[in-house]
Amino acid sequence: MSEPSPAEFRQLVEGIFSDIPFVREVGLRLHEFDLENQTLSAAFELKPQLIGNHFQNILHGGVIATAMDTVGGMTAMVAAYQRMGGAIDWNEKIQRLTRLGTVDMRVDYLKPGRGSHFVCEGSILRVGNKLVVTRMELHNDSDELIAMGTATFLY
Repeated sequence: MSEPSPAEFRQLVEGIFSDIPFVREVGLRLHEFDLENQTLSAAFELKPQLIGNHFQNILHGGVIATAMDTVGGMTAMVAAYQRMGGAIDWNEKIQRLTRLGTVDMRVDYLKPGRGSHFVCEGSILRVGNKLVVTRMELHNDSDELIAMGTATFLY
């Protein structure tokens, strides 16, 4: 397979995103994708299965962490892809990108997860030869910052 166009790479990322069973269960879907700026966001709706505090209808902290880990990882994948550039052939890139994994992640829960719609955004703090550090933020439908985090990924 030859190097994909930016549109084909986006489709590849969307495919990987939607192939993760727990991501499908949460309902997380790719929202925005900017290959040039290495940013990515995903959105999901509150549903009964995602509530951690049913007395106050608050999103479960594990769902927040899942959204952050997934968005951070996909953002890291985009940055790693860009970092590898033309020096590595496509098959080698695919092998490295599909082995991407979380090394460390920190989540700061800033407000209760109230809302009906959530967006998690990822951006890059640093890209190295083997590690990518990302920053993630989760906002609700009132644009309140619910949680933020950083994560390190190995590729």
